[in-house]
Amino acid sequence: MVVRLRDAGKQSLAEKTEAIIVNDHGALILLAAVVKVNQIIRVENPTIREELLCRVTSVGDSFMGKTQVGIEFIVPTPGFWQAPPKPKQAESKNAEKIETTGAKK
Repeated sequence: MVVRLRDAGKQSLAEKTEAIIVNDHGALILLAAVVKVNQIIRVENPTIREELLCRVTSVGDSFMGKTQVGIEFIVPTPGFWQAPPKPKQAESKNAEKIETTGAKK
């Protein structure tokens, strides 16, 4: 995911990062950029090519240059964190296992 924000000097920043916990209302993410509670940021999910406005709700502990940041979507958005579809090859192998297991009874 990509987080876009303006720093204290009003400079635009973009940071690639990861979410630790996600739900339909927001997430807990790791950021190297400094943010404050109630700051508005934008979060992009490149998998679905969608970007949402978010509000920083909490700034937690820092570890190895990254800070835990709680964010809340301005508008709850079910499906924003959807995972990419599984590869068809994996689904095909699972189907073969089921058929093979059933045939050996």
